[in-house]
Order: sequence, then C-alpha cells, then structure tokens
Amino acid sequence: MRHTNDPAVSARGVTMRYGATVALDDIDVTIRRGAVTAVVGANGSGKTTLLRVVCGAIDATRGTITGPDGVPVTGLAAAQRAGIVLVPQEPTVAGHLPVWQNVVLGRPEARRGPFLADRAGREYAARHLAGLLPESVMNVPTATLSKSARQLVQLAAAMARHPRVLMLDEPTAVLDEDGVENLHALIRRSVGAGGTVVIVSHRLRDVLELADEVVVLRNGRVSHTGPVGPGTEQHVVRLLSAGERPDQARHRPDLGHVVLEARGLRGWRGLTVDHLVAHRGEIVGVAGQSGSGRSRLASVLAGAWPAAAGKVTVEGRPVRLGDIRSAQAAGVAYIPEDRQQTGILGNLPVSANLLVGRDDGDVRRGPFRRRAGERAASSALIERFEVRPADPDRPAALLSGGNQQKLVVGRALARPARLVLADEPTQGVDASARAAIHAALAAAAAAGSAVVAMCSEFDELFEISDRVVVLRDGRLVLDRPVGDVTQDEVLAASLGSDVEEAHS
Repeated sequence: MRHTNDPAVSARGVTMRYGATVALDDIDVTIRRGAVTAVVGANGSGKTTLLRVVCGAIDATRGTITGPDGVPVTGLAAAQRAGIVLVPQEPTVAGHLPVWQNVVLGRPEARRGPFLADRAGREYAARHLAGLLPESVMNVPTATLSKSARQLVQLAAAMARHPRVLMLDEPTAVLDEDGVENLHALIRRSVGAGGTVVIVSHRLRDVLELADEVVVLRNGRVSHTGPVGPGTEQHVVRLLSAGERPDQARHRPDLGHVVLEARGLRGWRGLTVDHLVAHRGEIVGVAGQSGSGRSRLASVLAGAWPAAAGKVTVEGRPVRLGDIRSAQAAGVAYIPEDRQQTGILGNLPVSANLLVGRDDGDVRRGPFRRRAGERAASSALIERFEVRPADPDRPAALLSGGNQQKLVVGRALARPARLVLADEPTQGVDASARAAIHAALAAAAAAGSAVVAMCSEFDELFEISDRVVVLRDGRLVLDRPVGDVTQDEVLAASLGSDVEEAHS
C-alpha cells in the first residue's frame, strides 16, 4: 500500500439536511494520506454532497471536518488553505479565455505584481497541461474545445494549485478514452509525489483498479470502509443493492404491438444502441449511472439531438434523426431532464407554458387565438396535474420546482401520444408531485401510449416499470421484464460488475 496511517481528511458526525431530506446522516470517514480512496454508491447516496462538504463548498448541518495536519476546515477558504481541491463533475472553466489562462487563474507564480505575466503564465500552464492535452491548445479559446478536453483543462488548473488532497467528482463522466487514460496517469503521478486522491466514479471496476481504499455510501450513510482487495467489487455490489423485487412493481404481461423501434443507433459520446423496442401500454424504465447515456438516448429518440447512424420508427413511421418536428408529427411526447434550460419558459405565465405548440381547435381558430379556449384548456390541465397555486396567469418562474415539473409533464401529456419519453420526470420534486407524475405516466400507458422513462432511482424504476433496460457507457447491457430482475442485478449491470459473480 502506498498510503500511511496518517489521516489527510477526517469527517466526524457529518450530517447534511435540505429541509426534510437527509443527504448525509452522521457520517464518519477518514481519508488516509497518500492513498487513492474511491467513494462509491448508487445515485442519490450522498457522494457528491460529501465531497462538497469536505472541500468547504457547502456547510454541513452538523459535524466537523479536519484537513491535513489536523487543521479545521470551516469553509471554502479554509479548505483551499489546507490544500483541499475539488474538481466538479461538470467543467466550470471560463470559456472566453484561452486554455493557458484558465490553468493559471489565481496563481501567484503566473503574475508580475498585479498583472498576469504572459511568458511566465504560459510556461506554468504548460507544465501542468503536460500529459493531459497537447501544447498546441494553449492559446485556443477554451469554449471551442470538446467537453472532454475542457474537463482536462479543469484538472490541469486543479493541479496548478498544488493540492495536498485532490477530490474528483465523476471525472470520467465526460472524458473520452484518451482522457480517461490521461486522468489515470495524473492520479498515479499525484499519489507518487505524496498527494492524496479521493475519487467518486460510477465505473466501479475501473476505479477499484486505481484505489487503495473504498468508502461505500448508501442512503446518506457509510455502509463500509476498507482496503481494496480480491472480492471487493462483488462485496460492494452486494452492499449497495437490496436484492429484492419490490411488491409494488407493475406487471402487465399482455402487451400491445410495437410502438417504438430503434435500430443501430450511434450517437455522441459513445451512444451505441443496437436494438430497443417499447410496446403499446408498456412502461420501459431505463437505468444507468451518471454519464451512462440515459439522457443522450432520450434526446436522440425525441429528435432533440442528432445521431450519427441508426433508424427510429414509431408505429412503423420513420422519424428523422435530429428532427424534433418529425418526432412530434409521429406522436412523440418528450419530457426533458433539465426543466430550467429546456422545459419551462420562466418569464411566461403558467397557461402559456402548458399550451406551447398547441394549435388545435380548442385554442385556435385559423390563424387566431381563442383566449377563452386557451384559458379553459390551461385551467383544465392545471387541475388535472394539480399545479399549485392554480393561477394560469402566474409566471412559471415563481412556481416551486415540483410545480414547474408538473407544467413540463402536463404540456407533454396534454394530448394523447403514441410514445412518451420521460427523462428523470420526478427529479427534484416532493412526494406529492412524484405521485402525481407517476399517475400521469401510468394513465398514458393505460390509454395506449408506450412510455420510456429514464430513472436514476431504483425504487422509482421498479415502481413504475414493466420492463427494465440498463445503459452503461452508452451501451444497452441489460433488458428484462421487471419481474425477472432484481435491484442488485440492475446495479451490477450499471456499474460494470459481473452479475453472476456478484451473487456467488
């Protein structure tokens, strides 16, 4: 083992609450100096929250954090002084600046007095970009790089701060294969130079090959800490999963005809789906870890994003890839994941949000709007989907997150659809909104729609689905009726673990 018994970071009694939600529940964790520690867990287990608390980005509701040399960490500035650096999952670089400036921002080594010194800055940036990106990108505006390359710029900027503890949140989620190899080399160099690395990753097998120790989180609690060795992967999979078929799962053995058929789909960031079908009256739940390709698949099927190759049909009707109007004309209703960016129109009233794209006789007469019809239609949808407050004139931006999501769902399901694509339809909503959205999806299936729902939470996946498919690294790796699969089998498939080994 490379590490010592000296702690680099200790968390004691750390609890993090968001209202009634407990994200971290009395966490005790010690990260050993000089070690690579993997923090693993299913979606929503508290991994990212723990990293953000340790780096001082958010304050815990209760508990203490100590950094290297036993220094208390009581906020972001204290964490930075202690040498704790977090690289978040999504690149946060300044796109308008050249690559080298993003690497050296805030570093005194690249300044002459109050000014940024070009020559010194470029030389400093080049040292930290070495092994990650070619020197030819130094002067390129960062926004023009691929997302994978921007993440590597962010890693270089983190290393330029000489971290004693480097924390990486899903660093491989946006990296291509070359980027992953470069990341692994960086981790080995950092530890070889005496650094400490904490890495969150959904690629269980890959991260355990790098790690000395593993911390397993489940439902905001530590369920295991220990060294990595033979059998660790299978042990972790068993710890993370319940291994049961929930009693509340839907069972619809008599399926209708095929509504959705996708063949040979090839898309960005490795999306590779050879064959996927959904039947009339069926809810297909799509599982997978962060970065697995769930949202990529949903957006391609909805025509919101192009694919390099493949064929999609809805009840035998071809849908032009990358053409959302073609998908809509074929009867596809799409509930996007990001309601803020692609869902609601915050400055418009609730009524306008619910009726976007409607041109039927209820709301229009030829080229003219029927205001009375619009109001009646929007009021009916407000009641049907329990949007509160029930005010059609209220700006959508003033609604709670759960009610904003009801708007997005209500708009998509306002009229019968052949195919409903729901990408994380209950993300960030309370129990009441969640139940209402589940009921709406079930009603759509009962009315004859095929429903494909992307779900990061296994409880939800098994609650609403008739069939479960799993994506990993953009590929479909499991497809079974919900009554023939367990949560631990789904988890093992999504993490890249051998299902049979996990149960042996």
